[in-house]
Amino acid sequence: MICYIPTKGRVNTKTYKLFEEVGIEVIHFIEPQEYDKYKVPNKVSIEQNDKGISYVRNFMLNYAKKNNQDWVIMCDDDVKRFGVYDGKTTPKNASIWIDILNKAKKLPFEVYGINYIQYAWASKTSYSINKSFIEVCVLINIKKIKWGYIEGMKQDREFCLEAIKNGAGIFKFNKIWHDSPTVGTNKGGLHDSYKNKEDTKAALRLVRKFHPHAKIVKKGDRVEARIDIKGYAKSLNKIVK
Repeated sequence: MICYIPTKGRVNTKTYKLFEEVGIEVIHFIEPQEYDKYKVPNKVSIEQNDKGISYVRNFMLNYAKKNNQDWVIMCDDDVKRFGVYDGKTTPKNASIWIDILNKAKKLPFEVYGINYIQYAWASKTSYSINKSFIEVCVLINIKKIKWGYIEGMKQDREFCLEAIKNGAGIFKFNKIWHDSPTVGTNKGGLHDSYKNKEDTKAALRLVRKFHPHAKIVKKGDRVEARIDIKGYAKSLNKIVK
């Protein structure tokens, strides 16, 4: 297992240290225009600038396959810490991913993830299958991935739906959490995309592709896609639990 961190506009990222301290190797994937600005270990140039998150995620998938890496954590560059909810919010180190890997090797799913810190306490079950999206930090069984990320989509959500369509789907550890800013709110990363309302276009595309299991809803001043992930999985006769 290895951790891939795509990073843009956050030269002071410290997320890699969470993994390094428990012996998990990290590789950073960086645009050529920022490559020399980053003073982080294990840098890989993604060869193109300003191509978007789909491009870098597909680059990482291809890199993993070329380097025969079977299990890869893909983690955002602004994760602050990990932990569990065991009656209280308890911080843990990144060795939680070693435990997750050991469990994942015994299961048939393609993508494994954890919860946001603010939602872990309210989860009624310790895990869920094909019922809830996973993003920010996920473990991927590279050998089972026969699809990629589509440009202009809500990439992580579309990737999860493709996992359900093309494989066994997604497994979420509901009581294990990551502490990170809401997507698009932290400067760098997808911040400019959200500021320019690119997420609205992506939501509309996602709804068109996955109708009738998706619809547009308003969240404050934002347009969001609401996906009936459970209904979609059931329509494909996939496990839902």
